[in-house]
Amino acid sequence: MPIRPENRPAPLSEPLADFLTAGELAALNLMSSSFGVDISRSYQFWEALVARITSGTLTEHKCPWDVELPYIDVPIRIEVKYAQETFCRFQNGTRPIFKFAAPKGLTTEKPADVIVLVGVDGLNHVSTWSAPAAAIRQCASITMTSPRFRRGGASKSRGVDGYICPPSQLLPEVLRSYRAHLAYDADHDRQTAAATRRAAFEAAGQLALEPD
Repeated sequence: MPIRPENRPAPLSEPLADFLTAGELAALNLMSSSFGVDISRSYQFWEALVARITSGTLTEHKCPWDVELPYIDVPIRIEVKYAQETFCRFQNGTRPIFKFAAPKGLTTEKPADVIVLVGVDGLNHVSTWSAPAAAIRQCASITMTSPRFRRGGASKSRGVDGYICPPSQLLPEVLRSYRAHLAYDADHDRQTAAATRRAAFEAAGQLALEPD
């Protein structure tokens, strides 16, 4: 049985209208009513809005990341992924989800520091997640149940749901995620270096034991 639409906002979500001027809202409504085009359903719209909320700068079209945020000596590189609430059928029934395709990709390593996921539900409320890129580096895709339809507990999406935050709090959460990304990479580098040293020692010991 399909899940009936919920008319309550999701926890931590905020109305899209809160982030737009009166003129921008009028322009959106005009485009929708006159031409049937909803600009807010395009990824370019959300890249620009995330840049506005975080006080960042949009990058060039071919750039592997979408927004740069000035930070001390190097900019924070932010990749933005947008998904619209949609109903999908699973083995245990139909439920509304957000599906974010290729947040980092399995074959192409995108050099972003932070991944911002933006989900827009049927009420035109916005939910956002700010995750360290290193935490979801191997995710081919992320699918999570729309927060406004949950009945306790979090989504089983590789722990990504723990990074949910109100859209208006994206700036401090991006900074937090950036620091976590750096810490993860530093720890990963230490582990890789230790493993390399162990392999070298084992190889040297093996060579010493081999007869002439």
